[in-house]
Amino acid sequence: MSTIRTQFGPVTDFTITLNGLASGAARSSLKVENQNSRCIDAICQFKIKPATGSLGDRYAVYFFAWGAADDDAPIFPSGVTGVDEPVSVALETLSIRQVGSLYVPSAGIVISPPFSVAQAFGNVLPPVWGVLAINRCGLTLDVSDNIAFWRGVQFEVL
Repeated sequence: MSTIRTQFGPVTDFTITLNGLASGAARSSLKVENQNSRCIDAICQFKIKPATGSLGDRYAVYFFAWGAADDDAPIFPSGVTGVDEPVSVALETLSIRQVGSLYVPSAGIVISPPFSVAQAFGNVLPPVWGVLAINRCGLTLDVSDNIAFWRGVQFEVL
C-alpha cells in the first residue's frame, strides 16, 4: 500500500527588488517557471523592514499572485512582463488575486505568515507565475533587509 504525502522543495529567493520600495509603489517579481518542477503549490513568505517615519493610510504591504497558462508565449496581467521591475497599478482596480498582506504597525522588521500562491488560481499553480508587492504602509521600505522567498509543494508517493 502506497502512502502519499506532501514534499517541500528548497527555499528559493524571489527575484524581486523590495529594498527601497516607495510607499504607493508596486514591484513585480521575475517569473517562476513551473512547467518542469510541476509544483502543485508554492508557499511564500516575506520579510519587510520599513524605514522610520509616519505610517500611512493603509498600514500594510499587499502581495498578489500573477500567472500564465501558456509557458511558451505567456500572457501576463496588465503592466506585468515577467521580469523584476516597477509596475504601475491601482490597488483598488487590480485584476489579479491577493495572496496576503502584511500589517505594518510601526518601523522595524515585520515577517509575514506563509501564504499559498495556488489559492489565487483555484488551487492549481500555473506553468508560469510570480508575485507583485504593493507598498501602502506610508513608509518607504528600507534599503536593506527586505526579502521574499518561496518553497514548492509537491506530492511524494512512498
